[in-house]
Amino acid sequence: MAVLLLLALRLKAHPHPESAPTVADDIDPLQLQQDDAGFPDRPEPSLVGRHGLQQLDLLMTTLEALDFRCGEGMVASLQRKGVATGAMGRVEFWKWRTTNPLRLTMRRNRLKQAQVMAMVALVCDMAARVYPLLHQLVSVREEPSVAEARWALLTGRLQDLIRQRMNPKRAAMQNFADDEYALAMTKTMVRTLIFSAGPGGQQRLLASLQDGMRP
Repeated sequence: MAVLLLLALRLKAHPHPESAPTVADDIDPLQLQQDDAGFPDRPEPSLVGRHGLQQLDLLMTTLEALDFRCGEGMVASLQRKGVATGAMGRVEFWKWRTTNPLRLTMRRNRLKQAQVMAMVALVCDMAARVYPLLHQLVSVREEPSVAEARWALLTGRLQDLIRQRMNPKRAAMQNFADDEYALAMTKTMVRTLIFSAGPGGQQRLLASLQDGMRP
């Protein structure tokens, strides 16, 4: 009982285009194409698709389930880094995350590449901070009963956050009501966070978010 109580306490530690040049025979067409890339009528290509945005938000939600202070910590980290994508606060960060199509409140605006990369870097940074907890969850040295209790606690917290934030009409979110499915997804998220921590974590996470990318 003392070990389980200690676990509960630890996990509780609650962003004026220039005039187009006149086309002449001596102008390099490739250069014109590069110049046009900055015009507002040419949307920036997506860095990740909808599925990637879902995964990114779910990873952040898993971090918050691990430690409720991670939500404020992510906002504070973006503010310290001075993200060059506009004023950053809790509301703006919430707008970024509600581009996840599975959200109860969902925004259809498109994130800029710099915003997506800021979120990827944020997940990797937070994963490194909570790495001891992540490693503890997957450790094979723990007693099976203790390991099961840890996974059950984290899964229950993740299910609570899913119920609060996600659209219950979406089949992907309805599946989270099933404890076995929720446990499997929780383990997948934890392993992805471990995979994203440390040197090269941003490249690994971005590649996984782009894998089989759908618009």
